Amino acid sequence: MRFLRLIGTLLLLLAWVPAPATEPEFVTALTGKFPPFSHYDEKGELAGFDVDVSREIARRLQRESRIVATEWDGILAGLLAGKYDAIIGSMAITPEREKQVRFSRPYYQSGAQLFVHRDNPDKIYSIADCSGKRIGVVLGETYQRYLEKNCPEVEVVTFKSTVEIFEMLEQHRLAGFVTDRLVGSWQIKQADRPFVPVGPLLYTERIGIPVRRDEAALCKEINAALTAMEKDGTRKKLFDRYFGIAGTTSAGSGEMTLTTKTAKLLKGFGVTLLIAFLSVAIGFVLAVPAGVLLTARQGAWQIPAALARLFIDFIRGTPVLIQLLFVWLGLGLRPFPAAILTLGVCTMAYMAEAVRAGLISVDSGQNLAARALGLSAVDRFRFIIWPQAFRIALPSLMNSAVALVKDTALVSVISIPELIREAQSIISVTFEPGKYYLIAALMFFAVTFPLMKLAGRIEKRIGRKGFCND
Repeated sequence: MRFLRLIGTLLLLLAWVPAPATEPEFVTALTGKFPPFSHYDEKGELAGFDVDVSREIARRLQRESRIVATEWDGILAGLLAGKYDAIIGSMAITPEREKQVRFSRPYYQSGAQLFVHRDNPDKIYSIADCSGKRIGVVLGETYQRYLEKNCPEVEVVTFKSTVEIFEMLEQHRLAGFVTDRLVGSWQIKQADRPFVPVGPLLYTERIGIPVRRDEAALCKEINAALTAMEKDGTRKKLFDRYFGIAGTTSAGSGEMTLTTKTAKLLKGFGVTLLIAFLSVAIGFVLAVPAGVLLTARQGAWQIPAALARLFIDFIRGTPVLIQLLFVWLGLGLRPFPAAILTLGVCTMAYMAEAVRAGLISVDSGQNLAARALGLSAVDRFRFIIWPQAFRIALPSLMNSAVALVKDTALVSVISIPELIREAQSIISVTFEPGKYYLIAALMFFAVTFPLMKLAGRIEKRIGRKGFCND
């Protein structure tokens, strides 16, 4: 109980204790995986056109710039929940989005372009030639809706990033892909891939900066900053730095050093282990009383047991990702407390079932014999029931811990730089997904494999001490 109270206190402090007073911040969001607009440079720091625009606007607003890297498919939800002030991540202005947010004036224009493999085995020269063909797009971008609405004969396949699309097209598992003309040209050049644009632009896009609809004053200040940047030539200088006349650039495209890659992977791995450790600790501490409660069948404990059963079934029956987004967006917690609380409660639900299974596996005669010897209920549980139940539940408990370590990969969606997200940030620059996903997998295995072996050794040791009923 002391440990449980300590964990709870730490979570409350992380979630609600205000940060030290500093200058007013201008908090913006982007993905960090959309070069040359946002990516990580050779030093492992955010760079790109959108990053520079964000910092320049913050300077003109006389506020300190803080940039949050998050997943694109949840970026609007984070803005609406107040996690940041604006999104400066090359978001196109659309009527659907304007119903939810307030857009600034456009800060640049581009358009949707179809790209195919240079060999062009499907003989595609425009979008009209893509009937029945698989065309890739990034999930959540406007290209997906455009193709589904205007080209229903095209089979639209969604991916998390263009890196995955490049691999699929290289293997001829896609006929082509649609993305921004500027971005596609830059990424193809950087990745040295044999892809070429075909046909005219599908449509043009005005790119703006969304804020919440009730932030009219902030939108006005951003518009004033953009207007000033246009008049004094700052916006053009930034644009030319990254795109130039030909539409591509080498600005900010330096090779990420081995030291930087290693540091990013180790940092992400440390975050993963910290979240996993705290979540397992919370899950196990809560699982023991929850498992005991689930075994209650009589008396006043029936109603609490039924409520516990309903709650645990709900947690086990809903996706962890949805739970994570609900805690982060719905409850308003900061990313780290939200991740630890969500994964801890989720782990508790599965561990509670393992504890329950262990408890009901202990012969009821054990409890009766202990009562006959005059042992109290607490002593019966501590010395007779729990040692035997724990030995039975141990394999399932360790499986839950291993699963929890792997589930930490989900927390990247709420802006936490864990191992997978750091690997993806490297991949967005190097375009080598196979290499860095393999490294991430081996780092996970370096933790989970010893855990599985440790479970076997503990089980044998408990058996040798005679605490089990073999």
